[in-house]
Amino acid sequence: MLKRLKWIGLATAAVLLIGCGGGSSNGSSSSSSSASSSSTGSTNAAKWTYMVYIAGDNNLATSAIKDINEMETVGSSNDVNVVVQVEYSKNYTPKMPTSTLRGKIEKDNDLESISSHFSSIGDRDMGSRKELTEFVKWATSNYPADHYALVLWDHGAGWKISRNAAGIIRGALQDTSSDSFMSLPDLAGAIRDSGVALDIIDFDACLMAMYEVAYEFKGLAKYMTFSEESEPGDGNPYNTILQALINNPDMSGLDLVTLVPTKFKEHYQTSDRSKITKSSVDLQYVEQLHSQIKDLSDLFIQNIGQERTYLQTARGEAASYTYATNIDFGDFINRVANKTGNTDIKSKISDISNTLSSMIVANKIYSPTPNDSILQSTGLAIFIPQRSEVTEDEITKYSQLAINTAGRATGSTWGEVINTLIGEDSNNGQNPLETVAGNFAIWLEWDTDSDLDLIVWEPNDEFAAPYIGTTSTNGFLSDDSANSGMSIEYYTAAEVIQKGEYDIFVNYYEDGSLNYANASLYFLDPANGITEWKLLGTRYMNLNNTAPTDWFEHEETRDEVWNDVYSDWWWWYNQTYFDRNNISRSASETLLYKGKNMKIRLHVNHLPSKNSYKNSVDIDDETAMSIREQLLPLRQNMNKAQ
Repeated sequence: MLKRLKWIGLATAAVLLIGCGGGSSNGSSSSSSSASSSSTGSTNAAKWTYMVYIAGDNNLATSAIKDINEMETVGSSNDVNVVVQVEYSKNYTPKMPTSTLRGKIEKDNDLESISSHFSSIGDRDMGSRKELTEFVKWATSNYPADHYALVLWDHGAGWKISRNAAGIIRGALQDTSSDSFMSLPDLAGAIRDSGVALDIIDFDACLMAMYEVAYEFKGLAKYMTFSEESEPGDGNPYNTILQALINNPDMSGLDLVTLVPTKFKEHYQTSDRSKITKSSVDLQYVEQLHSQIKDLSDLFIQNIGQERTYLQTARGEAASYTYATNIDFGDFINRVANKTGNTDIKSKISDISNTLSSMIVANKIYSPTPNDSILQSTGLAIFIPQRSEVTEDEITKYSQLAINTAGRATGSTWGEVINTLIGEDSNNGQNPLETVAGNFAIWLEWDTDSDLDLIVWEPNDEFAAPYIGTTSTNGFLSDDSANSGMSIEYYTAAEVIQKGEYDIFVNYYEDGSLNYANASLYFLDPANGITEWKLLGTRYMNLNNTAPTDWFEHEETRDEVWNDVYSDWWWWYNQTYFDRNNISRSASETLLYKGKNMKIRLHVNHLPSKNSYKNSVDIDDETAMSIREQLLPLRQNMNKAQ
């Protein structure tokens, strides 16, 4: 397969990348996505209408193009309508239409361009509740069917806040141009307002497989499928899912919702990519689970003096995810049951386990790392933070979720259990999480088709990288360059981030048609006075002098990486984020410094393993050199501008 080597010029990637004011767009559309008059669907009901709502006006826009191309390899049929509403990003996909597009997927074997005839419906706010309602109504009116599946495609953050604006609890579906990100109550409200009885809701988004999320959607669909862990940028394998549905359109909702996790695991396990989870639940059990959790909450609070240590130990041992506060619920309660001597608690946990066994109809997990804790995942996570992992504001927001407000007078809520536990943490000396303004961005680009990886070491001693997933504790990432086919990767911090140090690494992972790359790092931080892309530096990289695979575990080799001894690793300056209100700095002064003293932070004993599977490349040296020659003047002009 030809690996497309592309470069989105930084001159066109405006400051809007992180929500600040930016340049204008000429509004031209790609010939690959032609706009036409609104199409009307068949008057005869099909067996399935598969709706995909793609909020791609953000740093996942390149993945939106790829996923639509995947859908087109299968297309629609007389029995299965595949319909899409999509919006791209003028920053990340400047050659694509700037308006919102809507239409039916048509079969096309060209993986490089989109040929389905979509209608332009203007510039819509894809983070708006009303917009999602309108799409569902349009799809079901124009393409009636016996069964309906709705895919919600974008960044996800479970119940948590992705950006702290106007006190809104953020859920999923981000529209950067509209500065919106739909809340969980609004997501559920949009489906309720549509009046459509859905068979399946599929969150093709990160970290959504939570009790808190499922409860918001009770009564709105029969089934839900989602991921406990951060999803890789490639997301759902739409080609294999849709092909199976086209081949067997008589599938029930249960058939399809159990198929999705199977195809998800097959895709990533075969290609040995990042670790994944994908589970499906029968929503008819969610109210029963909620009632049982309230009963368990009562028991925990009534017996906190005896049970506190068991709860805290289970919290630390159970499977957790990119958001460390998301704990696998089944794993957690099983560990509590094994520790406690309270027969009432054991009995209630047994009841909950039985409900979960009926509710979780599919659960597929994979990790290329043996003994990875996510292999203990049972399919549904729950929020169980430590005091040091959350702010007071997050705790307040959590108390406003439906799980904590529905039937509050009839018993304890899970939110009260959380408050009790973090109160005990505080008594033991833990302080609340310290946060500061974020909104910075790191951009890596290089001039060949070699495979490079951007890795950001966050203050919680966790690594964020596109090959790990598109959501991290403190930010969002692009798709892995091996998937996108573009020689760029980037990291965008959330609006509010953890206080501390962010270290930037570049790893030259694999040769392409040439055996080197000139890597360039750019930085943007409007809150700290860096309002235009700043070139941090460039480095020639190759595999001539590679670091040991276990370099991170030994002080000597760590020092060598810090000092750029190896040709395949580049450690750039450290960015420290502090409370800017308490420190006077010049608006133009950069905070970048060479942080050799960061060795004191080396608690982590390994870097995440990089997947071994890569898209094959098939461009010759002459082509690669020609591309490089085209890129160099662009880069030189940008450097002069800096």
